[in-house]
Amino acid sequence: MGRTGPHRDPELTAKILASTHELICTKGPRAVTINEIAAHAGVGKQTIYRWWPTKASVVIDALEQQFASDNPFPTTGSAKDDLRAQMRAVARTFSSPTGSMIRELVAQSQGDPALADDLRTRFVAERRSGGATALRAGIDHGQIRADLDIEIALDLLYAPLWMRMLLGHQPLDEPSVDAIVDQVWPALAA
Repeated sequence: MGRTGPHRDPELTAKILASTHELICTKGPRAVTINEIAAHAGVGKQTIYRWWPTKASVVIDALEQQFASDNPFPTTGSAKDDLRAQMRAVARTFSSPTGSMIRELVAQSQGDPALADDLRTRFVAERRSGGATALRAGIDHGQIRADLDIEIALDLLYAPLWMRMLLGHQPLDEPSVDAIVDQVWPALAA
């Protein structure tokens, strides 16, 4: 999470992150202030600043917490089915208020190098790590090629979802996810 500073109270942390997520999804990241987050969570703004150095830090932690809980990687034993289920969950999230928040943060990050770095190193890297773990499990179970370039495979699978969320040029629904998986899977399969 954002900062390792003084010991965080888990209940207060959860309350602050839930308040942040709710406000950001309602008003957008740019419109929300630390004062509003503090008031909504029932804490002093100094508590937030003690645990997070910037508004962007608390926003990314709120996003990370919500995204992780909404998009777990299933482990059914079928790598293809697990990828499909997880990508469907990502598509649902990208089509929700959380997706709008992500879209706005990506736009804002284009002019804010610190935010762009935070998004890459904390949010995107965590998502890619989970995807890499799922692909390695498929390799270990003999369902995915052992010589697979995992980074390229992640791009092939998830870039269409990001493009559809950011640009809105194609549907972002279960049939489109299924089509992506069905097109990419032959390149991954053992």
